[in-house]
Amino acid sequence: MSHQNTLLVTGACGFLGSYLGPILIEKIHKSQILAIGRTPTNTCWKGTPKVQFIYGDLNDPNLWAELPKTITHVFHLAAVIPRREENRKRPSIAKDNLLPLLHLIDFSQAWPDLRQVIFSSSISVYAKTGLLLTEDSLKKPSDIYGAAKLAGEHLLLCLESNGVRVASLRYSSLYGYGQYQGTVLPLMINGAIHKKEILVYGGGKRKQDFLHIKDAAIANLLVYEKQARGVFNIASGISITMRSLAQTINEIFTCNKARIISLSGKEDHDPGFRVDISKAKQELNYHPSFRIGDGLLKLKEEMRA
Repeated sequence: MSHQNTLLVTGACGFLGSYLGPILIEKIHKSQILAIGRTPTNTCWKGTPKVQFIYGDLNDPNLWAELPKTITHVFHLAAVIPRREENRKRPSIAKDNLLPLLHLIDFSQAWPDLRQVIFSSSISVYAKTGLLLTEDSLKKPSDIYGAAKLAGEHLLLCLESNGVRVASLRYSSLYGYGQYQGTVLPLMINGAIHKKEILVYGGGKRKQDFLHIKDAAIANLLVYEKQARGVFNIASGISITMRSLAQTINEIFTCNKARIISLSGKEDHDPGFRVDISKAKQELNYHPSFRIGDGLLKLKEEMRA
């Protein structure tokens, strides 16, 4: 794009934001970037005059009121994810995920040049099923977080009447260096390294599609470059059982020296997810770079460094 754009990135200091930042700085020229985060500084957004870092809370309308009126594109990465099981049904999860979107919709009425909003959604909007998930599959969130993501997708569609292109990216399980350590993949890795054991529930048949964080960041860039709209599944396209994941982690991180322990008393009846990414391939030219083995090797290198 040859003209000047002003990009707004929310959740700039989060897991995805820390990977998207360097990509936007390198790949998008003739643009100004406004990066909003909860921490005053973040190294990935430093070193270039094109970035203005803004520290603040997206629930605060005063923050939105002070943004410039020249914004052309929004990458809404910010999310509040319930990490503990007991928090998954708290109403505050809905408020903290939807209130910033309501502010975005409200204050963007004063942004005459706004052309696109790219929203970070989740495959948690879908019903749990063993079937292959397409963008048209049944939506039936099992918790408030998934419901908030689905509601966010619908809320943002009202901007389409103003000529704004809205794209919602439904990510599968993101992983990579810097991720939250309380999910299954880092728990398995830490167990293998420190305890020489990897715990697997039941028979380990549940399948999950793990997406490397850099592939998720690249997907955002592709949506921007294509000026795309609509809903896209963003995943690796390859699901792996929990037992196969444990075996791969054991091989890569311990040279098969850890024990894989099946917790037979904790059978996992969740079928997991298998995700169809053919729409993203066709419309965005999205092709994930990392299979799970490649991504884990890269993670191992980054952990050593």
